[in-house]
Amino acid sequence: MPEPATPTNYVNFRDLGGHATPSGPVRTGRVFRSDSLAYCDPTDIERLVTTHGVRTVVDLRREHEVDVAPMYGLRDAGVRIEHRSLIDPAVPPLQTTDLVDSTLADRYRSILASSGEQFVGVVGLIADERNQPVVFQCAAGKDRTGLVAAMVLQVLGVADADIVADYAKTATVIDLIVARIASRMPEGREAPGPRIMSAEAATMEAALAWLRDEHGGAEGYLLAHGMRPEQLTALRTALLPA
Repeated sequence: MPEPATPTNYVNFRDLGGHATPSGPVRTGRVFRSDSLAYCDPTDIERLVTTHGVRTVVDLRREHEVDVAPMYGLRDAGVRIEHRSLIDPAVPPLQTTDLVDSTLADRYRSILASSGEQFVGVVGLIADERNQPVVFQCAAGKDRTGLVAAMVLQVLGVADADIVADYAKTATVIDLIVARIASRMPEGREAPGPRIMSAEAATMEAALAWLRDEHGGAEGYLLAHGMRPEQLTALRTALLPA
């Protein structure tokens, strides 16, 4: 679903609908992914609430990120904000502005290996039709958001090649994302570097390979970490054609 106008304060927003599955295309207008919506102005909020009907935002950011940039505007507009930090609190944040001794794919595998319960909680919220239309988002809308999108789409039966292509779409707006993050950094702090701020197909391919090698795919991963089968059924019922 295209945006009806250029949004002011978010640039990596898109519908998860429309992807092909063996059951038909994923339903549109139900689940969206985005970069941070914390800086939305009234026009942005009107677009999200009125045009897209957004009822719930699942915020994947860490506590300190939320403290710096809360979503009061969306909350005041009646949107339910669910903060569910995707990265296990026991995993320390990066201590540098860029990856030094590892790759972004390594980072993704680490998140997958340590945050199983967090993924289950987030996908469970997305699967619940009472929360839809729902947006899940982080800071740039590519790493934490990209992994959740991949998991949801794979459960629905979307081909890996299409999941990778959806992830790589972020590359078309990465310069805008970097510029916006840099403009919002506190004085004296540097914005993330280029090894972190990338969205290469090979990175998501590595994450999907890890899921298949370790758990047979996203469904096996989620079930192994506590998701109930009926929640996966609910996800498919909500997002696949009847």
